[in-house]
Amino acid sequence: MRTPLGIATIFLLLVWLMIESYQSCLPFPAERTAMVMGTTVRVKVNGWGAPHWANRALFEIKRLEKLFNKYDPASEISLINKLGGRAPLQVSTDTFDVLTLAQAVNRASGGAFDVTLGHPGSLILDEKNRKVELRTRNTEHGTQGIDLGGIGKGFAVESARRLLLKKGVKSAIIDAHSSIAVIGDGWRVGIRDPRYPVSGTRELIGVVALNDGDALSTSGQYEQPGHIVDPRSGRPADRCLSVTVVAKDAALADALSTAVFVLGPVDGLKLLQKFRAKSFIIDRNGTINDNLGVKLR
Repeated sequence: MRTPLGIATIFLLLVWLMIESYQSCLPFPAERTAMVMGTTVRVKVNGWGAPHWANRALFEIKRLEKLFNKYDPASEISLINKLGGRAPLQVSTDTFDVLTLAQAVNRASGGAFDVTLGHPGSLILDEKNRKVELRTRNTEHGTQGIDLGGIGKGFAVESARRLLLKKGVKSAIIDAHSSIAVIGDGWRVGIRDPRYPVSGTRELIGVVALNDGDALSTSGQYEQPGHIVDPRSGRPADRCLSVTVVAKDAALADALSTAVFVLGPVDGLKLLQKFRAKSFIIDRNGTINDNLGVKLR
């Protein structure tokens, strides 16, 4: 027999579910944030069902974090690393696709982008069986192995955007700070001035307009100066202060911004031409190379 308190609890739960369902169907903007992949991710959706779809986009990014996080012993990347030099691993389509793109950018950039951190030949992809093999044994300190830090966030942002597109969303932004993707026109995104990397200020050097299908990625010496390493030498990349790339795929933009940061403006622009991507580059001397049309402040 249910007690009055139990009946009241069930009633309140049903009311809450009805309100939540009703709000999810309203044609109003909704914004959701969460700490994912080491950063605060913001998703804003406009239109019918916005709260529901904003939550779904965040869930998609969290799902991919569980696959890509090399520090999670249960992630597929961690398992590949553990099996390095021993055996291949059959992986999800997402993990196989992100590694396939990473390998393509590695080859196109002459090794300037490398998720194996200097051992590109050790990554073997078996497309027929969707298996990944790392033919370099991982070490105690994790100095060898796969690290998706330069592409994983962009891949997750792009996957969230594609999910929203499949569900009919017409206007949205997925903002993971260094990696952003939009649906619909009229979005404006600020580019931080790299001359203020650790001072705590958020001064912008300019603003770029993003329209339907655009994705943006920025690589620079901001909170962690020297964290971008040239995988060919193992030394910190020092040819640029900041690189912002706009492409039609957030994962590609993510990988390219890292590669261009390592290569520098001259070779970096040649790489971007291969992928029809645009950029806003500030080299180590502060010289700006802009074919994005950034509105400077």
